[in-house]
Amino acid sequence: MRFKKLILGESVISNSDKIESVLNQHKFWWLIDSEVEDAIIEISNNTIIWHSGNYYSGRWHYGIWKSGDFHGTWVNGIFEKGRFAGKFLSGIIDDHLIQKNKT
Repeated sequence: MRFKKLILGESVISNSDKIESVLNQHKFWWLIDSEVEDAIIEISNNTIIWHSGNYYSGRWHYGIWKSGDFHGTWVNGIFEKGRFAGKFLSGIIDDHLIQKNKT
């Protein structure tokens, strides 16, 4: 299952098709296009918060990563915990600001 749960305010959505519809409405097309599995996510202040799951491929544009395995391209955001095995372009990881130029 791609998406297990989406937290949106007081609502919790567990239907994967409905989750993709909400992501589309909030213009998170980059997340819909990514290859993910068992994702538990939240939308808060127009920001994706990734609580758990596997991100296998795609470009993470912005958000907060709480836990899980990441294997894609990290464009920007805050990576708090989890296993990072992707390409890091910019953002915050391990409490240090890392900025790299795109090549």
